[in-house]
Amino acid sequence: MSHQARFGMAQRAGVNVVEVAGEIDLVNVAEFRTYLERAAAADRGGIIVDFAQVTYFDSRTVAALADFAKRMLTNRQRLSLVAPEGSRAERILSIAGLGLVIEMHATVDEALEAAREA
Repeated sequence: MSHQARFGMAQRAGVNVVEVAGEIDLVNVAEFRTYLERAAAADRGGIIVDFAQVTYFDSRTVAALADFAKRMLTNRQRLSLVAPEGSRAERILSIAGLGLVIEMHATVDEALEAAREA
């Protein structure tokens, strides 16, 4: 049984949400980058990357997010990550220090609320 990530994109309250479920690794990190690029190109008031259903990711994913965060900052676009408190994704993203450069929220609704307040 494959646990490879499935990617999707939705729009909620004028914000693009990149939805990810499963495992991101060497096999599909390029596809993950493609979804990030598509979301940025649509520029609808920011981007939320939802890691709530992600079961595994490695340093390539962390690097992709860090690179993308730099681009978003340069373009003055808003980027938020969703990783439920205590989840594996939240721990890895925190250890990698991404929470210092990218807003992190426990739910998509929290990320949307922060976007509305900004």
